[in-house]
Amino acid sequence: MIALPKLPPPAPALRMCVTVPAKDEAEYIRATLQALHRQTDARGQRLCPELFEVILLANNCSDATAAVARRFSADYPDFRLHVVEMTLPGEWACVGMARKLMMDEAARRLPPGGIIAMTDADTRVDRQWVHATLRAFDRGARAVGGRVIVPPSERQGYRKIHLQDVTYRSLQTLLESMIDPRPADPWPRHFQHYGPSLAVGVAEYLACGGMPPVKCIEDAAFAWALERIDVEFVHDPSVRAYTSDRDSNRIDGVAFSKSLNEWTRMLDEGRQPVVFGLQHCIQLYKWKVALRRAFYERRIGGLPALPHLAEYLSMSQDELQRRVVEAPTFGALYQDIRQLLERTHAFSDAPFPEAIRDLRRFTRSAWTRRASSKRPAGSDLPAAALVGQTL
Repeated sequence: MIALPKLPPPAPALRMCVTVPAKDEAEYIRATLQALHRQTDARGQRLCPELFEVILLANNCSDATAAVARRFSADYPDFRLHVVEMTLPGEWACVGMARKLMMDEAARRLPPGGIIAMTDADTRVDRQWVHATLRAFDRGARAVGGRVIVPPSERQGYRKIHLQDVTYRSLQTLLESMIDPRPADPWPRHFQHYGPSLAVGVAEYLACGGMPPVKCIEDAAFAWALERIDVEFVHDPSVRAYTSDRDSNRIDGVAFSKSLNEWTRMLDEGRQPVVFGLQHCIQLYKWKVALRRAFYERRIGGLPALPHLAEYLSMSQDELQRRVVEAPTFGALYQDIRQLLERTHAFSDAPFPEAIRDLRRFTRSAWTRRASSKRPAGSDLPAAALVGQTL
């Protein structure tokens, strides 16, 4: 099995290991490392260098990525940076394997309760990124997704749909927090847990089987693995990273840069993405609440939303009951049902402008009603009260 070469021993105070895959990133890597080196606490004081370290894997490079990183390390000897240069063979030459090698090594190096983090070689994390991530774990997080921001650049063709996508998903998240409030991930929160900013506890990393060594969307595959063992992400808005919108073909398969290219083509052709409209979003989160209750009670009886769900999926109630009873975790159950819904073409029924307009109106109205409620501060309206229907 492939493994990283032996690294220097970890510092006694080490709490977080940041992993950075880098393939031909000589143009970007110094800025990425500079952002990690300049980490401060909430008062602007530099963090203790022994709290975190960075493992950078320069894999299959044909440029000076490793040399640039080593020069940076020499310039800042107090920065705990481990530069590893490897050529991954054949089918192992992919971003998923690069991440897995580093994260597996991080799991071995960190103490119990340690944190494995990831970012990208074209990303600059916020100056309090490490501090904010550690704080979220100190408050009980088991996994943390950071807010990923794409600053404006000369590449503008994709930007209108990108901003619509961010707006839509943010409104979706607000709606979900109203219908299905989660104490572990309270509002205000964002919706992202992707490669430029993601962190997980060592125990959770090992429990989910680790990073899948896949060629693309490895961050999404990893997040799905965590969901399937009921590890919820905390989406703390204070954990932020700024990533590049460059046009790149270095990933074989689905990638962020390819999504930007597709959005550019859609704008040029006058097309719009079609997404879940307001009513389907409401229905999805109602079903999620009902499925959670059914999972813990191991029965679908007494939950009127679930016969409707079975009918929508052309599934018998007996089959849905079987899925509820046999699911190993709630996360696995909900993930499987949501994937069935996402493959149902009719569930995506609204172009971005319409979906955004309806979600904005509904959440603004519901939030106003909620704020004017005489309920004690901090209480949550149940889903039934929010949408005027029972589960």
